[in-house]
Amino acid sequence: MFHNHLGSLLAAGSVAAIVCATPAAAQVGDEQIYGLPAQDLATSLREVATRSGRNIIAPSELVAGRRAPAVSGPFTAEGVVRLLLTGSGLEVRRVGESLVVAQESAGSEARRPAEQGDATSATEETIVVTGTNIRGAQPTASLITITREEIDRTGATSVEGLMRTVPQNTQGGVNEESFGLPLPDQDPTEHGAGLNLRGLGQRATLVLVNGRRLAPSSSGSFVDVSLIPVSALERVEILPDGASAIYGSDAVGGVVNFILRDDFRGLETSIQAGTTTRGGGEQLLLSQAAGHDWTSGNAMLAYEYRLENEVEAGERPFTIGLRPRAHLLPRERRHSLLGTLEQELLPSLSLGLTGSLARRTTDRTVFQSISPLPISAEAEAESASLSAELSYELPGDWRLRLDGNYAVSDADQRQTQPGGIALVNSRRVRNAILEGGFRLDGSVVELPGGRVRIALGAQARREEYRDAFESTSIPEVVREADRNVRSVYGELLVPLFSQLNRRSGLERLQISAAARYDRYSGTGSTFDPRLGVLWSPLRGLNLRGSYSTSFRAPLLSEISGSYSVIYVPAVFFYADPSQAPAGSIAAVVQGSDPDVRPETSRNWSFGADWSPGFATGLTLSANYYDIRFSDRIALPTARANVIGNPAFAPIFDLNPDVAAVTRLIGGAQTVLDFSGPGFSNGGSTPADVDVVLDTRISNTAFTSTRGFDFGLRYAFSLGTSDFVLDANVNHIIEFDEQLTPASPIINSLDRPYRPLDWRARAGLGWSRGGWTGSLFLNHADDYQDDRSATLREVGAHTTFDASLAYTFGDQASWLRGTRISLYVENLFENDPPRLLPEQGSTTGAGYDPVNASGRGRFVALQVRRTW
Repeated sequence: MFHNHLGSLLAAGSVAAIVCATPAAAQVGDEQIYGLPAQDLATSLREVATRSGRNIIAPSELVAGRRAPAVSGPFTAEGVVRLLLTGSGLEVRRVGESLVVAQESAGSEARRPAEQGDATSATEETIVVTGTNIRGAQPTASLITITREEIDRTGATSVEGLMRTVPQNTQGGVNEESFGLPLPDQDPTEHGAGLNLRGLGQRATLVLVNGRRLAPSSSGSFVDVSLIPVSALERVEILPDGASAIYGSDAVGGVVNFILRDDFRGLETSIQAGTTTRGGGEQLLLSQAAGHDWTSGNAMLAYEYRLENEVEAGERPFTIGLRPRAHLLPRERRHSLLGTLEQELLPSLSLGLTGSLARRTTDRTVFQSISPLPISAEAEAESASLSAELSYELPGDWRLRLDGNYAVSDADQRQTQPGGIALVNSRRVRNAILEGGFRLDGSVVELPGGRVRIALGAQARREEYRDAFESTSIPEVVREADRNVRSVYGELLVPLFSQLNRRSGLERLQISAAARYDRYSGTGSTFDPRLGVLWSPLRGLNLRGSYSTSFRAPLLSEISGSYSVIYVPAVFFYADPSQAPAGSIAAVVQGSDPDVRPETSRNWSFGADWSPGFATGLTLSANYYDIRFSDRIALPTARANVIGNPAFAPIFDLNPDVAAVTRLIGGAQTVLDFSGPGFSNGGSTPADVDVVLDTRISNTAFTSTRGFDFGLRYAFSLGTSDFVLDANVNHIIEFDEQLTPASPIINSLDRPYRPLDWRARAGLGWSRGGWTGSLFLNHADDYQDDRSATLREVGAHTTFDASLAYTFGDQASWLRGTRISLYVENLFENDPPRLLPEQGSTTGAGYDPVNASGRGRFVALQVRRTW
């Protein structure tokens, strides 16, 4: 089938395969510790199938809309399913090694396997979790999953807002509150929102939708997740670990895979309206979904409209010196349309299609400190994608998948003064990818511990980039680049011990290995391996470890070779201006370097997941990671006065050769002369150049980080109420950076706009009958502002989010299927910690948007109806 993700509900005539697992992965008598909250029956069945590795098949019309009770304790897969069906009028039957859910009726016998077809027929789906290419395999790295129920509990109207709840993701880079700030990895267009796992930069986080790439936005440094409709998400799978051996470039800090809903039947209408309690930031979210299934397939079409009004500086008391009309948060409008189709063409051949369109407009009002006139910063962003997959079931459990994907992203930014007169610039950027490939996976040999499984594949991708920039003083400058990418990959899973041959201290032991070779036209090739071990020394405890290398290919904007040369008086670039020869001229080179190489990383991770038998419903997890990110592409300095500083000796030449300078300037796309009095045109030539300062991007930077993740989930009942306690904590031990090999190593942890040593989100969910509620705590630790000679303390930031919802059941026929929800973000209106403006400036937002939000308390009401 088209979607290869965890727990898809696929129609097979009137039967939906909740999960189809490897037959040898589990045996009928296996017991595991389960801690399931009261939730949708389909969600509970998916979790059981994932944990147990058993095929669970159910008629979609039977499980749709049903609730399952909370279940805690050690059970076989069949036993826990039987408990989940208590009082539902349904029963579970064993058909071979599969579990089939049916009506409690003597005449409703489950179909025989011969009538259903093979257990891995084209009408069923075996899970492929983010971080592996092998169906049914469990990754050996930590995997964070945000379910549909958890998404609903946040009340988030955007993916950016949803991902703010994940401690492993920082807001460094492009987000709606960071406009105009000197952040690392900031993009020149500064609109939209990206993701930044482990704080390694938005360009080092791979973003997928249903396992497929999206076209990057703007200069190519991030994928604009604000264009993904949150109402269309089934769940989010987050792998905060290097995964280039599986996915190729960009998966250094990790992978975020947005899984779309594809199992929806009927109509679903949702309206959500909200506002901040201090003014501004009003939001409206409208969504409509329609789904239908038939004997051999299903389809869904979903539309979402999102409106968010601006928050002005005058509406918040913590801003510093900003004009009241300046925008802290922009005014945005977004339309999104998504469609999916899955169709069985032949008994063993199926087709899947997914298409999407999205358009967002962003308006900001900003002020330059020297002018009282407002500047209007306007942006439009559009994205479109179309993907297709043919899946063919081969003899045995082998499957061949052919897929193709096209995605395009357009961004148009304008800055104007009142009256529409062009003031600063206009920029139009387009990115596009076209890719196709195949994957073959299945079992090769039977071992005492189970079947050895492999996956093999190849992929080809075309990437294109175009950037057109102009301003009042510079005519249009166009940069264009493209390249071809060829990839081959393989993965192996070897189960040495399992429930089939377990023994004391070896309940389970499996080894996995993966490797990928990528060749980029113009920038060479890279080979990245991954090794993993999963060991269960006793029931309920899994120990895991992995080693991998990853890479990030240079952006097309970084290898276009386009650069500019500016003639400037050299005195401005000396660390000691008195050392500058009188009247000396510097040629400053800015732009991209066609000789940049891929960035590389080395990743280690070790972890444990424990479901102790003495505390049913409790699952504890811990994960240690260590990442060394080398050859990072960066500007060698953000400072001007570097001449005379040994740390920056590689980027300046005090005795340039005239012929070399002539060639350098001759190859420049733009040459500007500010060498005269008052930065006027001084009429300089290559022969007048005394110093060459090459500030083009290069592979000079280095980052090293290590830390821990801690997780807790505890499902329990008190009387007629069910509770779930959740916690996700990230602790960074080290975050060191080095700009050039000769420069000092800088501790970037606990500094403004950088990662913090402690971030956490923890909360309690409650359900009783049709009622559900939650209360969550969000914490960002305190840190020091070291941007001046005097260190200043920046306080910790702790906020609370709450939700309360009621779903009407059959007792109110005219409201049946209606859910009314109330959400409150930052319940106690906790202002962000105070942060002073940049050195030399008297104005600023007054807070750090990477580690806090200036939105304030936000209250929203949602009404959702399933028809």
